[in-house]
Amino acid sequence: MSEELRGKIFWHGAFFEALQFELRQYKDFLQFYNEHRLSKEALSMDVLVIKKNKGVHIEKNIGRIFRGVNIFEFKSEADSFSLWDYSKVFGYAYLYSSFEQVPVSDITVSIALTIFPRELMKSLESERGIKARDLGDGIYYIDGEVFPVQILESKKLSPDSNVFLRNIRSNLSKKDISNLLKLNKEYNFFSDKSVYLDRLAKANPVAFKEAVIMTEAVMELILESAEEYGWKDRIVESAEKNGWLDDVFVKIKEGYEQDKKEIAKKMLTRGDTVDDVAEITKLPIETVGDLLADVRNTNS
Repeated sequence: MSEELRGKIFWHGAFFEALQFELRQYKDFLQFYNEHRLSKEALSMDVLVIKKNKGVHIEKNIGRIFRGVNIFEFKSEADSFSLWDYSKVFGYAYLYSSFEQVPVSDITVSIALTIFPRELMKSLESERGIKARDLGDGIYYIDGEVFPVQILESKKLSPDSNVFLRNIRSNLSKKDISNLLKLNKEYNFFSDKSVYLDRLAKANPVAFKEAVIMTEAVMELILESAEEYGWKDRIVESAEKNGWLDDVFVKIKEGYEQDKKEIAKKMLTRGDTVDDVAEITKLPIETVGDLLADVRNTNS
């Protein structure tokens, strides 16, 4: 791996998931394609959004511009966006129109960046008289192009309406991440293998750790998933090793240990040996021995 790529956060998969979540209320009317290929060659759009029902009007702020075919170009916080990048996205639109025989009038282009491309807009205005119209909350419409174009300045998107797109970056606070995790628990949108959450954690390791141990509700959610996928023991061990055991985690850990003891008692009651129970539950053999005595006393 080159020095340039080492440590780079690849946000595109996260953007694809976040965009779907932002437009979740229209999921029955939109189809999303990640890195849609325009041809057999390695030429692909970042995200293609197709309107399945052209009669449906999208009220969501980032989707009001939508027509039948909607092309998204995404640039992460580490990427610049030049005039040549702008022209390339237009090339995608024209190629798609040609390959799929879709009228240009039924295509829109959306460009999502962390910071508004001021140098690009200066060039477009001086060379072609094209200007950006600020609609507020990080959304700009580009007037004067052959089809509708919008720029989404993710850093300024609404913290209420666009929380997932807004937070595709590093330098997030533990409060930002905690809010994202709580929303995910409420809507159950991102899976345990979510690209979005994975990239978020890699880009914000300290804030993510602090957010995870901030509230009992978030920690319980993580431990529930850990138990389901068989790595709860490793989570607890890692927390102990790294000194994450604040009051919240201690309460959850105590509950976890009690769960293991209850399981051990059931195993001992059905006749499993002390050694087998200790191996399976990871409890100390002395603890299992004490539990066996309790079981015998209860049954006597």
